[in-house]
Amino acid sequence: MIRVGFIGVGGMGFVQSQAFAQAKRCKVVAASDPSEASRSRFAEAYPDAALYTDHKALLADANVDAVVISIPTGLHKDVASDCMKAGRPVLCEKPLARTVADCKRMIDVSEKTGQLLMVAHCRRFDTDWGTIAKIFNKGTIGAPVLWRHCSASKFSLWNPSKWFMDDKLGGGPLIDGAVHNWDFANYMFGKPESVLTSSIKLDETCTAIDTGTAIVRYETGNQLLLSWSWATGGGGLFDFIGPKGSIMQGAGDLATPELDQTTYGYYRTADQGGAKKKLVKFKKTNMYVTQAQHFIDCIEGKAKECLSPATEAIKAIAVAEAILTGGPAGREVKIKV
Repeated sequence: MIRVGFIGVGGMGFVQSQAFAQAKRCKVVAASDPSEASRSRFAEAYPDAALYTDHKALLADANVDAVVISIPTGLHKDVASDCMKAGRPVLCEKPLARTVADCKRMIDVSEKTGQLLMVAHCRRFDTDWGTIAKIFNKGTIGAPVLWRHCSASKFSLWNPSKWFMDDKLGGGPLIDGAVHNWDFANYMFGKPESVLTSSIKLDETCTAIDTGTAIVRYETGNQLLLSWSWATGGGGLFDFIGPKGSIMQGAGDLATPELDQTTYGYYRTADQGGAKKKLVKFKKTNMYVTQAQHFIDCIEGKAKECLSPATEAIKAIAVAEAILTGGPAGREVKIKV
């Protein structure tokens, strides 16, 4: 039985605790958070868990075997390093760190202490995006492909936390939100080569870049086009286009009343002309529970390898750092790890 402590339980930390509560061979035993409100909510959910105001007190608790870190990104390096030096394997919320330099320091501590440093890139455990990867790997739409993803929302309306839009602590949507895309594109396409990017400042009350567009090029010839804003509402786009056809979200015009859209999700593929369409079904699962179980399996030696190690997550930060560097000037930047 792996006894898990949670550092930061105000947002994703609480979500992670719920996932671990459903995983096998582990128990939620402790949490630390400076917020009294967050600690109170955690106490209601886990009345037997120990509560602390800071992470060092939690690490002094011999009842904690492993930790999950869900605090502002800019604080990851120091806190994760403290945990690993204290002999605890770590699941760190994405992004791994605010900079590549900080990621390298964390990986160095992991190697020196021999402690696991896994990153919560939940999409690697998601049957939804996993279905896209399977279709792509089968060569259904050919290669190279262009993945297009556009999203816009007024972030402050659904998340009151200010640190996400602080440049040093959170970095804004092009690192905090889009890091899922950078990581999953690296997973599917291979080594990222360069990025051409441009950003627009729409909200002067925050220090982070709030709106930007990037085209990431990969050595394999594939590309990812992403446009994301946390400053205003807007439309969305999510598809893959290739020389043989396309992959689109949802059942679209292939939907029928018989489709079970509660248990299953759907994508549809089409040939280049759009005449031949096919529905692809996947079973919906809780990616956070699957991720939590994999973390436990890694600690216990039941997994062949960690599927989301820090050594892979750093590559997504390298993409984000290149985008944030080149965005204001609208120039191409080579990606380096």
